[in-house]
Amino acid sequence: MADIPTALTPLGLLEGLVSIPSVSGDEAAAVSWLCGHMDALGFSASIDGAGNAVGARGNGGSELLLLGHIDTVSGDIPVRIEDGILHGRGAVDAKGPLAAFVAAAARATLPDGVRVTVIGAVGEETFGSPGATWLCQHYPAPDAVIIGEPSGWDGIVLGYKGSLGMTATIRRPLTHSAGPEMTAPEAAFRFWLRLTAWLAGQNNGAAPGFETLDATLRGIDSGHDGLYEWATLQATFRLPPGVDSAWLREQVTAFSGEAQLEWQHNAEAYRTDKRSPLVAPFMGAIRAAGGTPRLKVKTGTSDMNLVGPAWNCPAIAYGPGDARFDHTPNEQITLAEFELGVDVLARAIETWAAMQRSGRGTRDAGRELQERAA
Repeated sequence: MADIPTALTPLGLLEGLVSIPSVSGDEAAAVSWLCGHMDALGFSASIDGAGNAVGARGNGGSELLLLGHIDTVSGDIPVRIEDGILHGRGAVDAKGPLAAFVAAAARATLPDGVRVTVIGAVGEETFGSPGATWLCQHYPAPDAVIIGEPSGWDGIVLGYKGSLGMTATIRRPLTHSAGPEMTAPEAAFRFWLRLTAWLAGQNNGAAPGFETLDATLRGIDSGHDGLYEWATLQATFRLPPGVDSAWLREQVTAFSGEAQLEWQHNAEAYRTDKRSPLVAPFMGAIRAAGGTPRLKVKTGTSDMNLVGPAWNCPAIAYGPGDARFDHTPNEQITLAEFELGVDVLARAIETWAAMQRSGRGTRDAGRELQERAA
């Protein structure tokens, strides 16, 4: 058998993909590169109406969808490999998991009647995730979906919190700094104090985690035009299961006072059941690779928040890499872990495919588990 070209090996895919900048909104070059390489690996590759990279192999009506994202946050990190670690923007969030998806799907042996589709979605790092939103509206629900996010090679993610953006603006007539009137920045700060006190009451003193309602102050700005002054706060709420964004908007608006609120909806919280037909294949694959499986939930969001409820099929998130390096100046992924992730994915895909053929991994079974979890 001829040697596989370096660019088509798992590590070649990883390094090549990370080496192409693809900040949200500017993913076209990386999408084209990925489609070309998936085509060379035997996938039927194309670019869909949203600009997502799509590659499929196998045949038949049972589909396992591996949904990663190809965009990254901004920040130039020179791509390099040192001491078995690849550094670069997107290495762990989430080109590492996406490259692992492609490598594993190319390696896995699929029975007749089962196909695997890999999608590198655009825009996941922006509010509204346009690539995944387009899929929810145009792509038929698969039988199961795996979201490509860093879980650690031995981790399986069952759920993510929801998120909601808020901009609060206070505008007041300009006054002398020596006067008794409250300034717009002071009024904005007091609104933030009311908000944090309300959140503390909602959480009953619990430390921030998956089950708490939290907010992060992302930005503060103020100014004046000689007649009026203003102050603006930008915040992101993280919503646990059971807290929907409409209720949150209603509650915060009730004590907002003079603050004018603008809301930017991203996603509601989503959590799957640990009995999902996808969990057992991954637990077996992780154990076969010498690991101890870890089931976890995460306080961020992912495309699982969108496609999970839209498609109502079994869904988990998986991917090699340490999420603590997400968005950081030192973003990186360990090559040994990446290779383990590819091995786990390939084995899990084959196990799921065999279950599907036998009727034990069906969409209906997944729906029943989702309904029980709800």
